[in-house]
Amino acid sequence: MKILYHHRTRGEDAQGIHIRALCDAFRELGHEVHMVAPLQRRAPGRPEGGPSAPSSKPADDGDARPTLGGVPIPFWFYELLSLAYNLPAMILLLVAVLRHRPTFIYERYSLFSFAGRLVAWLTRRPLVLEVNAPLSLELQTHGDLVLRRLAQSIEDWLCRRADRTIVVTQAMADIFAARGVPRERLMVMPNGVDGAHFHTGVDGSAIREHYGLQEARVVGFVGWIRPWHGVDGLIHAMASLRARHPYLHLLVVGDGPAIPALRNQVAQQELEACVHFTGPVERDAIPAHIAALDIAVQPDVTDYASPIKLFEYLALGRAVVAPDKPNIREVVQHEQGALLFPPRDWGALAEQLERLLTDDAWRQGLGEQAAALVDSRGYTWQANARHVIESIQQVASSSRDAA
Repeated sequence: MKILYHHRTRGEDAQGIHIRALCDAFRELGHEVHMVAPLQRRAPGRPEGGPSAPSSKPADDGDARPTLGGVPIPFWFYELLSLAYNLPAMILLLVAVLRHRPTFIYERYSLFSFAGRLVAWLTRRPLVLEVNAPLSLELQTHGDLVLRRLAQSIEDWLCRRADRTIVVTQAMADIFAARGVPRERLMVMPNGVDGAHFHTGVDGSAIREHYGLQEARVVGFVGWIRPWHGVDGLIHAMASLRARHPYLHLLVVGDGPAIPALRNQVAQQELEACVHFTGPVERDAIPAHIAALDIAVQPDVTDYASPIKLFEYLALGRAVVAPDKPNIREVVQHEQGALLFPPRDWGALAEQLERLLTDDAWRQGLGEQAAALVDSRGYTWQANARHVIESIQQVASSSRDAA
């Protein structure tokens, strides 16, 4: 099949990882992918995108001011620019459809973006809409959304009118269903992992040696670090454990807007000797950093998200500790692939860490369960790509039957 992939994401965090991984998976399955996207630095061998779109930091980044050409702009102006961007996006998409004749259009949802739906209707192509967050809700909660009613109206209309709307958790599907989106149009598809790079054979010993952690018990978090990720709570839990476990170290892998406050917290709690901040890490080095951990922690997560880092932790066979939320329980159960604790109860997090620190066999067995889950449930990008193709084939079959 020929797939036209449309997105407005310029980030290199989990968003960029998701886009690249899914497109690579489509290609590995023998499909042809053409990208329509904002202009940005092109990676070797990757398609070129379109002109620049207005961009915004994620709503949970603390100072979440949107920017245009690197200059901060008011939220209302950003929202108007986002609406206006539909015109050049439609032109680019129409040209791409006429040039490549795709079987379907795959669009990663962005706030106020409806160009893909209109072009799919004009060119009689199926539209698969991928929604990783209900952005109208997220920006009302964590950001400063001005055109709230319009944003939600467009969001709901897109989800209702797409041939398939992919959501990453059942919790998110429930949100849209409560807002009137027919459940038969919603397809729940969790995020995944690249099994060629994230697997139990990855060696983390060089990373441990680099940070002087050869004899340590290492707890860690990996990702782009925002205030709501709860790493401050993980540091709090570490402080309570340090006296009983002097060999315990925390490895915080990655960068992000929460880092300055976390460094201050570590200094105030006099934990500098046992907390290590790596700073930015190249994507290719992430598997080895996760493999260097004895325990991998997801301290907190939004109620509807499907965190990529969780699947990476599992695939590498780490003992995982995560908050006991419905979206997390869609992937793992308590003592089955992970240990869960009441959300934002940092004392309970410390108790679960204590269990793993005092029982090596239990910790190793939990990691083995985690890796087995990825294989048995198909938490991979290739499996996700297959599900999308199968869904489009069902749409085509239904259309033929209706005719």
